[in-house]
Amino acid sequence: MTKEPNQKIHGYCEKCKAPVFLNNSDDQFGNTVITLNCWNGHYAWINIEGIESDLPADNKTRVSASLVKRISFFKLP
Repeated sequence: MTKEPNQKIHGYCEKCKAPVFLNNSDDQFGNTVITLNCWNGHYAWINIEGIESDLPADNKTRVSASLVKRISFFKLP
């Protein structure tokens, strides 16, 4: 069951200046997930209720390789 998102703008993203929204949903395990993020995927914070708080936090930044190797343009006849 997905909860209705709050479509009120809560500011603008520091990285891309896109609107920031507060979202409230349930994950596949039934935990309530509350996020504050812009529509480009930059998160200000994520709160997952139902997760054990005594687990060690993984603070490593993960960067994936770019999926786009080349972009080119051409004219159609």
